[in-house]
Amino acid sequence: MVEVKSSILPALEQIEQQYKIKKEEVIKSIEDAITFAATKFFSSQHKIVTEIDINTAESKTYLIKKVVEKVKNDAVEISIEEAKKISPNVAVGEEIKILVDNEAFTRIAAQAAKRVILQKIRESSRKNIMEEFKSLIGQIVPATVYNIKGKAIIVDLGKAEGLLPQREQVFKEKFKIGQHLKVLIKNVEKTKNGITVIVSRFDKEFIKKLFETEIPEVKEGIVEIVNIVRAAGYRTKVVVKSNNPKIDPVGACVGVRGTRIKPIIDELQGERIDLIPYCSEISKFIEFSLSPIKPDKVEIVDEQQKTAKVYLQQKLYDSAVKNNINLNLAKELTGWNIILEPLKSDTENLSQQELSQQKIETHNNYEEK
Repeated sequence: MVEVKSSILPALEQIEQQYKIKKEEVIKSIEDAITFAATKFFSSQHKIVTEIDINTAESKTYLIKKVVEKVKNDAVEISIEEAKKISPNVAVGEEIKILVDNEAFTRIAAQAAKRVILQKIRESSRKNIMEEFKSLIGQIVPATVYNIKGKAIIVDLGKAEGLLPQREQVFKEKFKIGQHLKVLIKNVEKTKNGITVIVSRFDKEFIKKLFETEIPEVKEGIVEIVNIVRAAGYRTKVVVKSNNPKIDPVGACVGVRGTRIKPIIDELQGERIDLIPYCSEISKFIEFSLSPIKPDKVEIVDEQQKTAKVYLQQKLYDSAVKNNINLNLAKELTGWNIILEPLKSDTENLSQQELSQQKIETHNNYEEK
């Protein structure tokens, strides 16, 4: 009979608070460890059980034997005469618990218990970390570049390691070991070595969470992000809408002299951001979607087929068709097929009928002469 209170019990509450492992669970592990040590001390033939009082931390180890008239195997049997010395009311055929001195094997048991408890602490830590990061899925967290393995970037998230795989990277972005950055928690995976947190800087949700972080009106829902389209590394278009008529959604996001949008652009390493005010009138929305291009005219060609023509000054048109990223993003944002057309001069805009009329009038005047 041994008291484990002096060496183990004071730590149980700390373990329970810090690692969320119940005292009862730890005590059960210690009981199992003492029983295992006792089995090695006696023999595997013996039926052994250990009990620890959770209040006093006193441990008792028992041999379990069957009461018989004549003993054939003393490892598992006890005579009725010997049994009655322990428990006067015992009868043949019943099992009896025989208390043994566990001093001889408690050192071995303590070492085994320590290993079991440490294993439980590791398992509990992994479980707690996994639950913590699962609750952060879809959120932005700060990180530090820890290592670069091939095309994957390993980041330090504090309590866990984050993996920024190639598919979740923006190809134009470059990082160095020790560099601070922000990442979006996408998933949490349990591996042989512990917990791996999959993070992203490519996902459109990353842009949305950056806006929520930097712009109070977005976080509070006063300014709403309606839609986001992105050519990662080049340009992002964000449609914003104000739920307060007194607040300009674009102005709220830009801030005085760009103070609010600048940290977002810096975090994206210079990626261009177009803030598009939401508009229910489709021709206006198409016009806004092409920002920073300012069209001269938007013509709805077919509402059912969602086709529109946008007329631009010749120089602007030439520039727009050379780099079609902006146009493709506008198409994705609006869901319309947008056709760019150069704005013709007054003479070029005259219809064939008007030109024909001019020719007729010229011919008549010649005949009169």
